[in-house]
Amino acid sequence: MKTIKTIKIITLLLLTLSATSIFAKSDFCSGFEMGYKTIKGNMVLVPLCPLAPLTPLGSTPYQEGIKAGIKAAG
Repeated sequence: MKTIKTIKIITLLLLTLSATSIFAKSDFCSGFEMGYKTIKGNMVLVPLCPLAPLTPLGSTPYQEGIKAGIKAAG
């Protein structure tokens, strides 16, 4: 009986953590959305965010996302 309760608690905890990671936007995806809307306008549906590439030295994931969003919009 105790193990079933423990399994239920662990399952609930894992589902909660996975749901928050799915819905949380990364810096790259926020930048991608900003870059895409810069070109296409604010009233457009933004496509799904691509996988974030490795960030080069001297840049940030947000800046790389902006570049990718502009490239996708153009």
